[in-house]
Amino acid sequence: MTDVERFDLLVLGSGPAGEKGAAQAAYFGKRVALVERWAEPGGVSVHTGTLPSKTLREAALYLTGFHRRELYGMTLRLDRKSTLRQLTGRLRDVTDRQTRQVQRNLDRHRITVLHGQARFLDSKTIVVVDTDGTMGRRLTANVILIAVGSSPLPPRGISFDDPDLENSDQILDLDRIPETLAVVGGGVIGCEYASIFAALGTRVTLIEGRDRLLGFLDGELASTLSVAFERMGGEILLGDSVETIHRQENAKSNALRLKLKSGRVLKADKVLYSAGRKGNTDGLGLEAAGITFDDKGKIEVDANFQTNVPGVYAAGDVIGFPALASTSMEQARVAMCHAFGFPFLTSVSSLFPYGIYTIPEISMIGATEEELKAKGITYEVGRSRYENNARGQIIGDPDGFVKLIFTPDTRKLLGAHLIGGGATELVHIPQMVMAHGGGLDDFLHAVFNFPTLAECFKYAAYDGLQRLASRNQSAPEISEGEQAQQVANAAIPPAGRPWALGMDLTGISSLEPRPVTVAAMDRWRRVRFRTWTFEPGGDKLVPEEIASEGFVLAVGGPQGVAPAGEAARACDRELSDQAKAARTRLSTPDGKASLALFSALRGGGLGLLGEAPHDATSVLEVNPEDLFRKWGGARLPKKSLPAGRRTRFDILRGLGLELPVGGDAITYDQLDAAAAAYAAYLWATGQAKTFGEQPELDPKTGRLLEGLIVSV
Repeated sequence: MTDVERFDLLVLGSGPAGEKGAAQAAYFGKRVALVERWAEPGGVSVHTGTLPSKTLREAALYLTGFHRRELYGMTLRLDRKSTLRQLTGRLRDVTDRQTRQVQRNLDRHRITVLHGQARFLDSKTIVVVDTDGTMGRRLTANVILIAVGSSPLPPRGISFDDPDLENSDQILDLDRIPETLAVVGGGVIGCEYASIFAALGTRVTLIEGRDRLLGFLDGELASTLSVAFERMGGEILLGDSVETIHRQENAKSNALRLKLKSGRVLKADKVLYSAGRKGNTDGLGLEAAGITFDDKGKIEVDANFQTNVPGVYAAGDVIGFPALASTSMEQARVAMCHAFGFPFLTSVSSLFPYGIYTIPEISMIGATEEELKAKGITYEVGRSRYENNARGQIIGDPDGFVKLIFTPDTRKLLGAHLIGGGATELVHIPQMVMAHGGGLDDFLHAVFNFPTLAECFKYAAYDGLQRLASRNQSAPEISEGEQAQQVANAAIPPAGRPWALGMDLTGISSLEPRPVTVAAMDRWRRVRFRTWTFEPGGDKLVPEEIASEGFVLAVGGPQGVAPAGEAARACDRELSDQAKAARTRLSTPDGKASLALFSALRGGGLGLLGEAPHDATSVLEVNPEDLFRKWGGARLPKKSLPAGRRTRFDILRGLGLELPVGGDAITYDQLDAAAAAYAAYLWATGQAKTFGEQPELDPKTGRLLEGLIVSV
């Protein structure tokens, strides 16, 4: 029988938790042995997970010129074979460097490393099993740290025999960059790989069984990510799942067929399954040690990361949430300090950030709006968007923003949520503020380099203060039916008007009164809905308190605005017969409703775009569906489909609109009205353009071109 070798600590696994836990004990003079089943140290983090996927992301962005093509309008043709060689070469380089770094750290701390599968003989003893099953060296210690990581969880009923059916560990062994890819699972790993391959030019379909991506994220960030992904040409299928996958014989491309629960059949070159992970506890012999674990290999631990067996600790992915490399390291350090009584670390900070390396990248720390609402905690938010930041404009990042959540009374910071370039780096600024119990004042009093994205924190804090002030203001008292206030609206420059209103008259089939949804959005993009009873004369369309403060109104309708006076006569003289025929369609019931309302608003002293000077313009014409396609891409799901409503909701949330109802409850009338209100805001603040300098009709449709709003 082989002699048993004694150590102070035995560590199983050399990933982030195993490496750092072993080094922590060795630093304080303990004799440590580490058992690793792979030929090289580093674990999943180095070889198949954290670092390879992030390396792939950076390489994809660089090789495709992703940001440059967006900023400078570049068109790059991807040589897929050459790009694959460059991608895999870069992956190998980073993996080799990190492997050597981990090995140097283990050597520096004089940690004994053994290769093979560790198996418990009892709670204090393990045996190292060779690859051929031979029992090797036996080791014993009073303290054992289990840090064996996790592996992709295989889906039920799906065989992985096909070489083009991959999990998140296998996807890095690329034999080619696929033309099409189906990603099953909208969690962190699925979203990261979906956006990476979309950046590489692959047509990606992301399938998620729940009603949104990344359910733990602040909803606004999740919506922005969805919009950005679809803008790259990707498609998101929510509330659906895969029932079967089979290969179509003799198909040269898109050979895999996925039958979904909804009945839809997808074709793809490759399929990536990302449906959760399980702890790597198979073969460890945990039963022999009496260690408790569940059917997914998750080991139960207490606050000190000790299992139910005294002296046996576990850290990292094998204990489940949050399963981050950063927290895994700290868990192992805390566990070893507790095990040996080191007066160093006693707990892992509850304030740890999440970093999600999608495109755009995401990071967050602290509470989300959804969590605070569920707990009934009063809060306020402040935002600053990259598009309004000098550095954000330089790098061309239109989707990015910083969102701060704080208490209204003390202004203490409750959470910070970031999306866009540098988000995973920038999040450490609010992390330090929260660690010391700080709040908005810390950002307001700080001096940031200019131009930097970090400046967004200061302006998000200013935005938060303005929101606090606005919620405490009461509306001014005005007399009932005071019409002069609407005329006074023209005296306020559009950019200074605090309200943007939107509505849609599509579907109005007569001039009879009927309910119409109107959206009112303030300068902080907070939207509230009201129902207005349609009147051809526009009576009470604009509430008096809003009219008195100043507004811009965008009206959506199927036919358009007819020019008035000499402009109309000039257009009639210039229009072709076909265009004149198109214009006669304004006499249809839908057109009558639009014309009647616009005529009434014009007669009431409100300037129409194209007829009134810019500073006197109060009313615009928009087409909500055109707006959604501009913001979300041409491949929008049909409005008649449930996914169509959810996609449009996500688009508006991604643009920073605070909507009073959720994606499942909002109506299409509300979505169109909110889109129109945001178009009014864009025009008023100079962020949207119109066509034509003089009133001009489209010769094909008879629409007033100047009334069409297009986001810059």
